[in-house]
Amino acid sequence: MNHTELLYHINHYAKTGIIHDVLIPYYDQHGQWLESPGILSCAKLSPHLDRIKSSYLPASRRTSRDRSGTILRTSFIWRGSESVRLTHSGIQGSLIVDGNANIHAAGLRHVNGNLISSTDKRVYLPNLRTVGGHFEFMHTFGLHVPRLHHVGGRAKMLGFLPPFLTTVGRSLGVYWCFDSESDRLQSVGGYLVLTKAITIRFPELVAIGGSFVLTYQTHVIHAMKLQSIGGDFMTGAAHDIRTPALRSVGGNMDTSSAKRYYHPRITVGGKWTTYPGDVEDWTHRDAARRAMKQKPFML
Repeated sequence: MNHTELLYHINHYAKTGIIHDVLIPYYDQHGQWLESPGILSCAKLSPHLDRIKSSYLPASRRTSRDRSGTILRTSFIWRGSESVRLTHSGIQGSLIVDGNANIHAAGLRHVNGNLISSTDKRVYLPNLRTVGGHFEFMHTFGLHVPRLHHVGGRAKMLGFLPPFLTTVGRSLGVYWCFDSESDRLQSVGGYLVLTKAITIRFPELVAIGGSFVLTYQTHVIHAMKLQSIGGDFMTGAAHDIRTPALRSVGGNMDTSSAKRYYHPRITVGGKWTTYPGDVEDWTHRDAARRAMKQKPFML
């Protein structure tokens, strides 16, 4: 929902006292209007904000059922260190755990809003498929999301890349992951950050909207279908780079350790730092190829 729609429904509540269905995800599981700055950022312009902050959503409107189970129509906000156990199959709002708690939601399949936690404990989400907003778990190596395939916002995690992750709408950051491999990842809308990765293999990756951010620990990069990188592609330590479909890099590019990687078919918006002599070597090889294709001179 955009800012205009949200403001309209807040003002409508002030006039009628009726909470429209589209506002339900902006309440928590207890029926209270959320105080989260992220959720309220687009509502602060309303002169009726104080009134809706004191509103109450009845229990009868907080949940619904479908074939998969019980859907929490609100957001779920948890603060503290006590374990979080959810039995819902879906959450239409956000799931925010602000505390150091174990999280167990074996039946949860989708979260329409954000899924964010600061816990360093175990997070067990074995059936989670989609997250409509941001997905952030930057403090735990105990994240278990084996079936996650789509994140609409940004995704940030430690230690591993979910094996079924296919699309990320904004940025993707995977930290402390030494072998970054995915047979499913196809597109990242923003930057792609892979720290500590030694080997990177993304056979289905086609597009990165922002920069491809790597460290000097990365030596192998195989992305055979990768066509475009919107920002920088800095791979100064990688000696084995295989991206035969790459045609466009919006920013700077560094392939100074990859011999014979240069090819003029790649359009680079910034500066391209190549392996020493790579451009001259390609020019000579191209001239030789052209000469071999010419018809022999006949006397």
